[in-house]
Amino acid sequence: MTTQGTPLPRKAGRRSRADNAEVRSQLLAAARSLFAKHGYAAVSTRAVADAAGANPAMIHYYFRNKEGLYEAMLADTFKPLVERLGSLMAAPDLGPAPIRRVLELYMRTLGANPWMPPLILREVVAGDGRLRDWFIRQFASPGSGLLTRLIEREQAAGHLRADLNPTLAALSLVSLAVFPFAAMPVASEVFGMRVKDDYLDRLISHTERLFMQGTGQKP
Repeated sequence: MTTQGTPLPRKAGRRSRADNAEVRSQLLAAARSLFAKHGYAAVSTRAVADAAGANPAMIHYYFRNKEGLYEAMLADTFKPLVERLGSLMAAPDLGPAPIRRVLELYMRTLGANPWMPPLILREVVAGDGRLRDWFIRQFASPGSGLLTRLIEREQAAGHLRADLNPTLAALSLVSLAVFPFAAMPVASEVFGMRVKDDYLDRLISHTERLFMQGTGQKP
């Protein structure tokens, strides 16, 4: 019951939905930082919990275990990207400059998450990448399939050359979008690459022009 409209205090031990979301978010942020810096094997769940200022039991509560935490960390970033690609492909009309829209999606996502490329290189691409199969199944294969369909639709619309292999063209598009961020430690020193809006704008425009001049229909 309440007295004059005053709500009863919440029982001890009960967390609000906002509290839960904040703790989960703090754990994911700590995981991104530690996994990217030290690698999956070198980071314990206690280290993640300590960095997040949380009880280690919270990792079990939200993610089951360290592998579940790692998967959730990647899904938080990659799932929206794949979903937005799917929304683009679901539209009856791709609209103007769909290649530009894909590059924007990839490159701004990577620019906003600089922890992602080194982590993926270490934990997925490397020879003993422990989560490679999971990553391919959850994100890489669906994403590549959507990009290949995009290339095919642009070929059918006459915007890209008909003699292109759609799968190889999709691979080239991803390579152009991802490599500068994967090579950031070197690219920043050698080429002066910076993750800033004005620089990203120029890089995206340059990448779009480079791809379209190599693959687009000649006037």
